[in-house]
Amino acid sequence: MPRYLAVIPVQTEGRPVPAEAAAADGGPPAVPEGSRLVAVVNNGEWQSALDVTYPDNYAALRKRCRDGVWKEMRLYLLDEERAAAIEDGRRILMNGQPVRDPGRMR
Repeated sequence: MPRYLAVIPVQTEGRPVPAEAAAADGGPPAVPEGSRLVAVVNNGEWQSALDVTYPDNYAALRKRCRDGVWKEMRLYLLDEERAAAIEDGRRILMNGQPVRDPGRMR
């Protein structure tokens, strides 16, 4: 299961990875030592950032994009230590505002 990171810091601090950097076989782009590959995905309403450095996590997320769960995926490289510091598991609306938790059913 991939780690979830804070979206805004990934978008502002990460180094964008061009789509053509993906491997010819559809695998993830090469990740330099000391870096993490992070995908920011959105469904048109909210977005999330997931660490997809491991090929299995990348493949699963690409499949969800092909299946229409996610409308868009952008890749970023982020320093390993910074990625660990901004791990938070939250998602945000497309305008950057936090998504409200629906609360627990009684």
